Amino acid sequence: MNVGHPGDAVRDVRYAWRTLLRSAGSSSVTVLLVGLGIGATTTLFSLTYGVLLKPLPWPEPDRLVRLQETRGGNPGRLPWTITNTTYHAWREQPQAIEEIGGWTRAQMMTVTAGSGEPERLAVGRVTPSLLRVLRARPASGRLFTDDDAVANTGPGVAVLSGVVLLGDAVWERRFGGDPAIVGRSVRLDDRFVTVVGVMPKDFAFPDSETQAWVPMAVGRVTAGAKLITGQIFNALARLRPGVAAAQAASEATARAIAAPSLANAGIALFGSNGAIAVTAVPAREALTADVRPAVIMLLSAVGLIFATAIASVLVLQTARVAKRQREMAIRMAIGAHGGHLLRQWLIESALLGIAGGTGGLALAAALHRILPTMLPAGFPRVEAVTLDARVALVCAALTAIVILVCGFVPALQARRENLRDALAGDGTASGAGAASVRSTRVRLAMMVAQVAIACVLLVGTALLGRSFSALLAADRGFDPRDVLTAHATIPDGAFASRSAGLERIQQRLQALPGVAQAAFGDALPFVTTGGFRGFTLPSPKDPSTKIQVQTILRKVSPDYFPAMGLRLIAGRALDPTDTSTSRPVVVVNRTFAARYLGEPSIGTVLSIPMGDYRDWAVVGIVEDLRQGGLDGVSPTLFGGVTDPPQPEMFLTYRQWTGNVTELAFVIRTNVNPTTIAPILRGILREEEPSAAVDSIMTMEDRVTQSLARPRTYAILLAGFALFAVIIAAVGLVGVLSYMTSQRTREIGIRTALGAQSRDIVRLVTRETAAILGAGIGIGLTAAYLLAGALKPMLYGISTHDTRTFVGVPVLLAAIVAIACALPAHRATRVDPLRALRHQ
Repeated sequence: MNVGHPGDAVRDVRYAWRTLLRSAGSSSVTVLLVGLGIGATTTLFSLTYGVLLKPLPWPEPDRLVRLQETRGGNPGRLPWTITNTTYHAWREQPQAIEEIGGWTRAQMMTVTAGSGEPERLAVGRVTPSLLRVLRARPASGRLFTDDDAVANTGPGVAVLSGVVLLGDAVWERRFGGDPAIVGRSVRLDDRFVTVVGVMPKDFAFPDSETQAWVPMAVGRVTAGAKLITGQIFNALARLRPGVAAAQAASEATARAIAAPSLANAGIALFGSNGAIAVTAVPAREALTADVRPAVIMLLSAVGLIFATAIASVLVLQTARVAKRQREMAIRMAIGAHGGHLLRQWLIESALLGIAGGTGGLALAAALHRILPTMLPAGFPRVEAVTLDARVALVCAALTAIVILVCGFVPALQARRENLRDALAGDGTASGAGAASVRSTRVRLAMMVAQVAIACVLLVGTALLGRSFSALLAADRGFDPRDVLTAHATIPDGAFASRSAGLERIQQRLQALPGVAQAAFGDALPFVTTGGFRGFTLPSPKDPSTKIQVQTILRKVSPDYFPAMGLRLIAGRALDPTDTSTSRPVVVVNRTFAARYLGEPSIGTVLSIPMGDYRDWAVVGIVEDLRQGGLDGVSPTLFGGVTDPPQPEMFLTYRQWTGNVTELAFVIRTNVNPTTIAPILRGILREEEPSAAVDSIMTMEDRVTQSLARPRTYAILLAGFALFAVIIAAVGLVGVLSYMTSQRTREIGIRTALGAQSRDIVRLVTRETAAILGAGIGIGLTAAYLLAGALKPMLYGISTHDTRTFVGVPVLLAAIVAIACALPAHRATRVDPLRALRHQ
C-alpha cells in the first residue's frame, strides 16, 4: 500500500485540521462522546484494578491470609473472626505459618495533648504480632512488643499514625512533627498512654480512617476453669513460603480442636459448641468479596457505555463519509491512491481520538478526586484507587482503539463507493442515492445497538432503584420515623453507678416540648448490639434434654420500647416498677420465644446467672428488631433486612450490675427530630461530661446510611444509563438530521404535491421507529437474560419484574420521541421552491 512521501503526512494533518474546523459541530460532538466513553471506562478500570486486583501494600502480600472460625457450621457473630483459644493454640508451634496477628474494629477515643482542643480519633486495637505479620516499620521509635499487650492495667502504649482520612498527619497536626514525641505521655479518654513510635504516612490498617493504635491483649483459657472469657477478633496470618492456604486451614483446625473448651462462651460467640473448623482465604480476596459482584457489574456497564460511544462516533463518521463522497471520488480520479485516502481518514480520526482521549483522561482525573465521596462508607481499598501509569496506559489503549475503529471503518467504506456514481451525483440526490445501501445499513445497525444498550442499562437501573425503594420501606421491627438517636462511650461503664445521672438526662429530655418518649440503653440498631450471651436451657419439646442458647442481651430503660416503636406481641413491656428489689424479669423477642420457649411463653422462668440474679421471669414478647451491619464492621448489602433474625433478651438497667461501655439515647418526637439535636448534645455535656458522643443522628438517617451500598450502585448505574440514553439520543438526532438532508428534494416534491406536515413527520421518522423497535426488542431480550446477574443485589422484586420491563420501553420511546422532535419539525419546514430549485 503506497502511503506517499512522509512530508505528505504534514500536509494531511493540516488538511484534516481545516476539515474538522469546517464541521466544528460534528467534531465537537465526536470529541465529547469519545471523552465521556474513555473517561468513564478509565475510571471504572482504575476502581476495578485498585479494589480487586492491586496487590495489598505489604511485603509479599500473596502470603497473607484471612481466617474465619466456625463451630457447628456457624461463623462468629462478626465476619472473618477467630477466638482467643484458637489464636493461642496455633501460635505455640505453627508449622504452616510464620506468625498470626489479630485486631478489632477501631473505636473513637479522645486524645488530649499537643496543640489544639481535645480531638476524637479512630483508635485501632492490634496484637503486637500483627505488626510483624504485616512487616511494618516505624518512621521513628519502635513497634509494640508482646510485653506491651497488657489487659488495661497500668500505663499503656500507643503508636500514632502519620496518615489520617484527609491526609493530615496526627503527629504533624497535633505535635508539629516534633521527633521528641516518642516517650511522651498523652491522654486517651480517661487514661494516659506513652507514645513509643510514629508510623510512616503510607501505613494504613485496617483502613485509612484509623489514626492511632493501642496493643490488644488476647486472654488465655485454662482447661477446667470456672470463669471462662471468650474473645473474638479479626485475624491475619502470614504463610510460610510454598504453603497453600488450605494447608494452613487444616493445621489451624487441628490446633483449635485441641484447644481448651470455651463452654458457654462458645455458645455466646457462635450459637453452638459443635465441630470446630478454620478457613483460610487470601487476604485480598476476603477483603473484597462483598463488593466484587458490584464492581464487576459496574465495569460491565461502563464497557457498554464505551461501546455505545464508539457506535455513535461510527455513525457520525459514516455520515461524514457519505457527505464527502464526491470529494473522495474527485481525489481518486485525479490520482490519489487508496492508501493516501486511508491515511487521511486515520489522521482525522487520530485528531478526534487524541482530543477525546485527553478529555477522557481529564474527566478520569476529576472523577478520581470525588470518587471517595461517591463510594459508600466502609468500601474496601478506596485508598488504593489511584490515577497511575497503568491507568494512563489503559486510557491510551482505549484512545488507540477509537482511532483505529473510527478511522479504518469509514476509510474502507469510502473505498467501496462507486467512483462513477459518486462523480455523477451532486450530493443532493433523493432517497439513498447519495449514500450507499451498505453505509446506511451500518448506521442503522449502530443505532439499533445503541438503543439496545441503553435499554439494558435502564432495566438494570430500574431494578436496582425499585429494590432500594423496597429496602427503605422494609419492616425492621421498629418505626424509624421522627426518632433522634445518640451514641456515646462511657469510661466507667457501670450502669448502677451512673443510673442517677442517666435518669436526670432522660427526665430533662422527656420535659422538652415536642418529645413524646425518651429512653436509653446499650443497644442501637446499626451501631451496637448490646452484647451476646450463651447458656443452656431445657428443650421446650423435651425438658429432659438441654439445648444451647445464643442470644443478644440488651440492657435498656423501660421506655425503650415505645421510643423505638418496637411492637409488643404478648405480655407486657419492662416497667419502672422493675427495680433491683423486685423480681428479675426479661422481655424476649419473637425468635427467642419460638426457638427456645414452649407454650405458654409468658411466665417461663429462665435459669441464667446474670449479675446478682439467676432466675429471670419472661414477662413479654416483642417483635424482632433487625440489627443491621455495625459501625466499623463490613456492612451487609441490605442493611440487615435479609439477615436471619437473632434471639434477643431485654432487661431493665436497674436489674443489671455489670459494666456497659457503650450508651445510646433514643428520643421519639412530635416535631422535626433534628431540632432536638443541639439540645440533646448540651444536656449530655452537662450531665455526663466524661461521655464521648460519637454521633447524633435521626434513625431514618441511620437506616439510609446502612443502605449506602445499594443506593450507590443504583445511582452509578443510573448515571451510566443516562450517558447511554444521551449518546443514543444524540446519535439518533444526527442520523435523522442527515437522512432528512439527503431527502430534501423528495420532501419538497411531496410538499408541493399536497403532503401535510403529519405525512412528512411520518416519512422522516419511519426509520427512527424501526430503529427504536429493533433496539428495544434486542435490549429487552438481553436484559431478560442478563438480569440474573443482579439477583444477589436485589431485594423485594423479581429479576424479571413486570413493571420494569413494561415501563422502560415506554420511557425510552418517550425520550427518543423528544430527541427526534426537532429534526422532524425541521423537515416540515422545508421550502418546496428552494428544494426544487436544485432539480
